[in-house]
Amino acid sequence: MNADIMIEDVMPARCRTVPMDTEINRDRFVQQQAAWECLKFFEQIPATMVDFRRRFNEMDTDDVTLLKSFYNVKTDTELLTMICCFWNVRV
Repeated sequence: MNADIMIEDVMPARCRTVPMDTEINRDRFVQQQAAWECLKFFEQIPATMVDFRRRFNEMDTDDVTLLKSFYNVKTDTELLTMICCFWNVRV
């Protein structure tokens, strides 16, 4: 590496041209699509807490983790409550 090159010498035209918010928004859109796919797991079951809890227990661990992260939820109980509210299931 050449020690004579300083960061100030980098021309903006050679730097990244895609704005960071565009990438963040694209990543958020991909996460939103994945979260929707996880929520659709509950789409065709009876709208009761018992059935939703049973279905929740059948969910893949990675899907639970993804939903917790996407919705900023800490516990399984909070996530299940959020999912039930989303599908208008009485908690």
